[in-house]
Amino acid sequence: MHTIFLVHGMGNFKADSKWSEPLQKKIRELYDPKKYKFIERTPFDNFRFVEITYNHHFEKYLEEAQKQAQRLDKWSKLIPNLNADLFRFLERVVNGAGTPASTKFSTSHLADVALYMATDVGELVRNDIARQISVALGDNFDPAHDRWSVIAHSLGTRVITEVLQLGFTAAPSLRSFGKARVVMMMANTSRLLQSLWPFSAGDVYHNAVFPSRGDVGVCDHFINATHRLDPFAFVQEFDPPADFGDGTAMLDRLFHPVKLAASDLTMKDVHAAEHYIEHPHVHAALFQYLGSGRHAASDTELSNAMDEYRRLTLQADITDVWRQSLADLKTQPFARVLDILELWEKYGNLLV
Repeated sequence: MHTIFLVHGMGNFKADSKWSEPLQKKIRELYDPKKYKFIERTPFDNFRFVEITYNHHFEKYLEEAQKQAQRLDKWSKLIPNLNADLFRFLERVVNGAGTPASTKFSTSHLADVALYMATDVGELVRNDIARQISVALGDNFDPAHDRWSVIAHSLGTRVITEVLQLGFTAAPSLRSFGKARVVMMMANTSRLLQSLWPFSAGDVYHNAVFPSRGDVGVCDHFINATHRLDPFAFVQEFDPPADFGDGTAMLDRLFHPVKLAASDLTMKDVHAAEHYIEHPHVHAALFQYLGSGRHAASDTELSNAMDEYRRLTLQADITDVWRQSLADLKTQPFARVLDILELWEKYGNLLV
């Protein structure tokens, strides 16, 4: 059995809400042997999806912060030496949280980022996710026959980077389950958030979270998907140097960057996980490396899939004015923490 952990990004993901069902459904639809002959070797029933949910920790922290909004600067859960811009943004998020979260991007999405960077909630989140992974794999997991992989999105890419870093360097270690077959990051924010505030995984280009053929690293293959117009990905793109990891990942072609063009839009929410996975170059890479990696989609199959995808972009309910508004976000300043958070808030306003 191959267990695939799905790790959500920012937003209102509730426990037991089956938030990952749309993503699972999309993957199942795309896993079509009629389109990609090579996947006949691995029946879809060989995969087991496990969704990882951690948003309840943010909800709890936001609720606590609201109760003491007037003295938030003295809140015991704030990290030391907090950036002033980040604190002001957190104040605004807390004060605006009285309205329904579903209608405010700042309180439903950006609050997660602000709370993760500004408070000690990260430790709770990391420990909970490591527990969920260990429980899901369980005592019956046999590294000689069973496999596991991770698909993470947005804020979840930073979170899972920390979980894997700690999980593979601590004792007891996730390494007892063997390395992950694939770590796939969509809209990877780990490098950006590292530059905004140091975190437990250290330098994301030179820690334990990299692919290798040997015993080091955390996975066999690392797929990184970035969209040119995704403001959560383009601010500071995850783009490792030649010596990524132990220096062999690039030479051995185990790091697989997938960079999507500005014209590749099939829905307004360019940042959505389903929008990423829908692209043929993203899901074809995933399917290839979930398997042995030796078998891949043919040039003809990929060409046909891209033709179908291009038709979807033409049929998408997206006006030229909206496309330009999205493209204009790349011209906004994003030198400071507050600039970046306000840029993301503008993106959220475009989705209303």
